[in-house]
Amino acid sequence: MLFGRSRELQRIDRLVADLVDGVPGHLVIRGEVGSGKSVLLDHAAGCGGDDVQVLRGYGVQSEAELPFAGLYQLLRPLLDRVDDLPEPQALALRGAFGVIPSGEVDRMLVGLGALTLFSEAVEERPLLCLIDDAQWLDEPSADTLRFVAGRLVAERIGLLFAVRDQETVWFPAAPEVRLAGLDSAAATALLAQRHPDLTGDVIRRVIEETSANPLALTEIPGALSPAQRAGIEPLAGPLPLPERLQAIYQGQLHKLPESTRAILLLSAAEESCNLAVVLRAARRCGLDPASLQPAEAAGLVRTEDAVSGRRIVFRHPLLRAAVYNAARVSERIDAHRRLAGVLDPELEPDRRAWHLAATVTGPDERIAAELDRCAQRALQRGGPGTASTAFEKAAWLTESTSERASRLSAAAQAANLAGQPGRAERLVVQSDRLSTDPLLRARNRRVSASISFDSGSSLTTHTLLLTDIGEIAAADPELAALLLVDAVRNAWFANDRGWSREAIRELHTLHLPAGSPTRPAVRVVLELSDRLEVLTGAEPLGLPASYDAAAESRSPAELVLQAAADLSLADDDAALVAAETAVRVCRTTGQLGLLVLSLQILATVELLTGRYRYARANATEGLELSTVLGQQNRTCHFEALLAWLEAVTGDAERCRHLATQALGHAEVHRVAPVVAIGRWALCLCDLGRGRPEEALELPIFQETRTAEHPLISVRQTPDLIEAAARTDRREDVLDRLARLSAWATDSGRRAARAVELRCRALLADDDTTTGKLYQQALEMHDAATRGGQPRPFDRARTQLLYGEWLRRQRRPAEARIPLRAAANTFDQLGAMPWSDRAASELRAAGVTGRTLRAPLLDSLTPQEVQVVRLARQGANNREIGAQLFLSPRTVAYHLQKVYRKLSIRSRIELTHLPLDTPPGD
Repeated sequence: MLFGRSRELQRIDRLVADLVDGVPGHLVIRGEVGSGKSVLLDHAAGCGGDDVQVLRGYGVQSEAELPFAGLYQLLRPLLDRVDDLPEPQALALRGAFGVIPSGEVDRMLVGLGALTLFSEAVEERPLLCLIDDAQWLDEPSADTLRFVAGRLVAERIGLLFAVRDQETVWFPAAPEVRLAGLDSAAATALLAQRHPDLTGDVIRRVIEETSANPLALTEIPGALSPAQRAGIEPLAGPLPLPERLQAIYQGQLHKLPESTRAILLLSAAEESCNLAVVLRAARRCGLDPASLQPAEAAGLVRTEDAVSGRRIVFRHPLLRAAVYNAARVSERIDAHRRLAGVLDPELEPDRRAWHLAATVTGPDERIAAELDRCAQRALQRGGPGTASTAFEKAAWLTESTSERASRLSAAAQAANLAGQPGRAERLVVQSDRLSTDPLLRARNRRVSASISFDSGSSLTTHTLLLTDIGEIAAADPELAALLLVDAVRNAWFANDRGWSREAIRELHTLHLPAGSPTRPAVRVVLELSDRLEVLTGAEPLGLPASYDAAAESRSPAELVLQAAADLSLADDDAALVAAETAVRVCRTTGQLGLLVLSLQILATVELLTGRYRYARANATEGLELSTVLGQQNRTCHFEALLAWLEAVTGDAERCRHLATQALGHAEVHRVAPVVAIGRWALCLCDLGRGRPEEALELPIFQETRTAEHPLISVRQTPDLIEAAARTDRREDVLDRLARLSAWATDSGRRAARAVELRCRALLADDDTTTGKLYQQALEMHDAATRGGQPRPFDRARTQLLYGEWLRRQRRPAEARIPLRAAANTFDQLGAMPWSDRAASELRAAGVTGRTLRAPLLDSLTPQEVQVVRLARQGANNREIGAQLFLSPRTVAYHLQKVYRKLSIRSRIELTHLPLDTPPGD
């Protein structure tokens, strides 16, 4: 019977009832040791009856270093369904669980596989997952369950977590139930039932001193003498509080037979508490399995069925700690040695390695090597945090100073991958103190540079990467190439061409063998750098002869750089193909880290080519993923893109908020592309609202060196020229027009030439020239559209400017044609400030009562736009879910909403809707 938890029980009952009604949910129960979290989970397990499937899992402190151990335990009843998953998901799960050898496992792909398994299971009955001691879940399992919880939309799935109080927030923004001590009436009732011989004064004292903690109320009175319980003997001094309950448990343990305490120690040391493992180890000690019975009779432990077989359950975690701590060090070492001896080195190498590590107190190379292999497996299974811990433990068991330094360096690299920069830096310092090896120190500097690149000074990053680069290149060209590629990337983000040229010159001197895995990255970096040199008016260095042969296929990382290079030459079509290919490859192969970078370049290209709804959908997805993965430099880029899109729609408040967020990070960390796009967004926002003077007061115009970036600068120029023309500051932008003209001419792209002609019209000195230039610009826009390069926003802005000019020339009848076309396009794009300007000009030209043409996609959310896009390409629900990290049921839910919004009934109708037609055609 539960005392004093009626509100908590109602909350849980409501979650389960909603689940039966088809409403998903998740809840965190948080409380101190002994507050009743596990009892509430037991209640949840039974309150749904036969209407609900229940999966149970629990965090085990010793298994917090075993990647995906918690998830495996939870999913084991569903693993017979893995073969039915899409192949990337099935492979990811099998790799995560160590069923098959695998490379690095993407956690979010594992999360998608888990979500799909859950989604398939709820076809039968709603599913409730109960996870106790969630604070001890291994990091990959915890991340996976966070991923699942964040995507519960239409699935009949419930997640209920029990977490100790004072732990780091385990589930950001999750609904929580906090368990405090019981109220006086409930505490008194509990004591009256469990300890009816307590007097009133003793009851009040126990409640006061325990803060009415249910476990303490249950256990502490049992440690009092009969005279104290009856109030005859005074209670001198403080009562034992919950944190001191271990002493009480140890008193109970001393009453047990020695053989029983020995088998309990094995159980406490083997934290999975697998009964079969404990009994095998007991037999090696000459212990009779019946030795466990006295502990069961005393209510200290029980056995229960679990998916991995029967397990021993201690009455409370503190009891287990008391068992372990009561043993002598030699007894603990012997227990771990016995347990390691019965674990199969082929089937359970990681648990065996950690048990072996607990048996030594000094260097032991054999065990260090086992832990090293354990770390390598953890890296392959997507557990860099676990790998780092294993590498570090292996290092301190290593006798050789040089090998210890190497393992500490590996621990630092893994910690950095796991998003633990402080720990990584500490490990780097420890490694450097033990070694003077220049190559090891260079690898350590690369870790420090990576941390600095993400959160520190770009100058520090540059210095770290190029220190002693000549000596490193002579000794290890592959390592030097990695350092130099990172240095070029840092220089590109910092917009420092001097740094870039310094690193490029070093790359030109490297001699990498034909089969080098680093060659493709080096080639793309060299190509992009040459294009940036051309873009800024400098002479390219050219590719070394050994790099002339292009690779047959490119990785997503290379495709991203290729897309950026294509943008530099206004080859937007090629950039779009490269970016879309990168995203497609990442989605189908589950390369989620690179998916964020690929979405970044794809959303940027879509923004620059006028595909605003798709740009918004991809930027929104990228913002979510980058936030989850902690990629701050990507996050601020997506914020800047969304700010630019809000400038187009006219939501000035949101534009400024997003731009401020992006610039706040990017300006401090010198992320130059984000600084350029964020400031451009603010300029466009002012221009759209008819405030060109304010646009020219922004840093984008005033602080050229810090505001511009080669890939963004020429794209910003038309807006700055328009602002200058409207404020009679033409002389201030003539040099920008010259650079724009050179770029447009060199590119040979009609879309670029059309915008350049519009800018020339804005700055022309006489009306005859102005009119001809506007006509030529529109003809070039039409030619670009016929050639497959429609730029609807750019063309509509040219039409608007031409119509405004015609009306000022007192030619209203001629002005109406381009103004009406511009207004219709702006309506289709949702560009309200520009639509309002066009409507105002039309009224001035004598047109009234114009009907707005609302775009079909305007009513859809970014997620729905993504679903529509893939559905129109012929993907089924499962395929769409695999690409967007949604369950098939959620995809079906989104499609039903789309059908209602668009007044259609099937995929066939969806396919035939003119959603992709460039507006204004």
